[in-house]
Amino acid sequence: MPLKLEHLLLNDTDRKSIFAAEDSVTPDEKEVCDDVVLLWKQEPSSEELDISKLYAKIKARNQQWALPEERFKTILANHNLYSTDSSQLFTYADQVTSLETPDLPDKVLKKGEVRYGSRGKSLYAKVHLKQGELIFSEHDPLTPIPPLDKTALAEKGRSCSLCGLSLTQSSHFTIMNGLDCQNCSAVWCSKSCKKIDTTHPYLKHPMSKNKKIDGGGWLKFEAFCKEQVITSAYSVGLIYARVLVERGDGQRIWSRFKSLAQVSQKLRIKAADSSNIGGTFDASNGSPLVESRSTWERCFDLFCGAFPTVESEGIDLDTFLTYIGKFNINQLSGQLYTIYSHLNHNCEPNVRYEIDSKMGLKVFARKSIDAGQELLTTYVNPLHGVMLRRRELRVNWGFLCDCNRCINDLEKRKVSGPSVHLTIPSSCVNTQRRKSSLKAARPDLSELLKNGQEFDLEIPNNIGVTSRRKSVRFDDKVMAAVEE
Repeated sequence: MPLKLEHLLLNDTDRKSIFAAEDSVTPDEKEVCDDVVLLWKQEPSSEELDISKLYAKIKARNQQWALPEERFKTILANHNLYSTDSSQLFTYADQVTSLETPDLPDKVLKKGEVRYGSRGKSLYAKVHLKQGELIFSEHDPLTPIPPLDKTALAEKGRSCSLCGLSLTQSSHFTIMNGLDCQNCSAVWCSKSCKKIDTTHPYLKHPMSKNKKIDGGGWLKFEAFCKEQVITSAYSVGLIYARVLVERGDGQRIWSRFKSLAQVSQKLRIKAADSSNIGGTFDASNGSPLVESRSTWERCFDLFCGAFPTVESEGIDLDTFLTYIGKFNINQLSGQLYTIYSHLNHNCEPNVRYEIDSKMGLKVFARKSIDAGQELLTTYVNPLHGVMLRRRELRVNWGFLCDCNRCINDLEKRKVSGPSVHLTIPSSCVNTQRRKSSLKAARPDLSELLKNGQEFDLEIPNNIGVTSRRKSVRFDDKVMAAVEE
């Protein structure tokens, strides 16, 4: 077949020529929203553009789209991605409810106290706290939840059946210490993990005799959660299983779970920004946006198959979706911590936390805190820009943040346009060597989250780059063979 050689442009190709032969298409609302949120993910500064400049960018990315600017504005407004008045954006914080937490241990909360008010639960300092001081710790989460993405490895005995830790121990060590299961290939990394994993015999062994738990039904439910990546449903199932298995501790676990702040997942979905890459809805636990009611109905049916008495206990689909929402707004790194769940949000928090490899939680003061002052954490990455922070908080927790930092950042945007804010702790500049760092004077991102003074990092208008650099791998042209 005769061939000819042509030169094709790679860098800065005129996109109009590419789509010239194509018919224009009218995108649906989901496509528009997904591409906007994806653009914000790829170019974070674009979230702070005014609506006309944002429209121009989207049109440049999708030149085949027949999308008038007015329709673009309407779509974003309908999906809470654009508004000239932020108070008109959909929020659901006023629908969040909670109960008083029972039996909080005084020995754990020596330095803090729980208060109940118009904002629900809050945690306040009982005494003056120094910077870096340990405020409280939770040795275990409410119920240890094995990582859903590690279940396949756990089934093969390659990771701990409880904590998901990759196993390096020898078979001899495992057998000699009784860390293997006698009825399946599950292995635990320690005697402690094996002791805590009380639900394993009932959930992983289909032949186990328990009227309230069907092992075969659980394996189907777990497989569905894994297939759909519904971490929250899987987690609720594990919590409910432990409540049924633990005769002495089950009621305490259930009463604490029910006392946590709650809102239906059905309501939360209305605030979701995107189901595509770049969406922030439940991104912290790795779950995709599940909008289909039929998917949730199927999930609940399998949940009932795993726990045959669940409906007689008064748990229906709506209650199940409330438990899903409860888990999502309270979870921290995929676990529920009872005391930590009392902490409210601020974009300049005065506490920080650490979680060890065994799921233990410790909370420290980021700065000096006076007695009677509220203890505040951050639900989102404080290094994000104000627009992204507020979107993440509205989508996942149902409120628009009006903390001092957000108000100041919004005012600065009105005066001087978008800017970048970094928080550098004064503790990062010292002469003492940290055990976890080779150079104490060069903090990593975890250090940036500790306390310090905020400053503005100015971005120059002209950085001396007048044209796009050529690709490292390609010149402006490439030679291709095409059919004659």
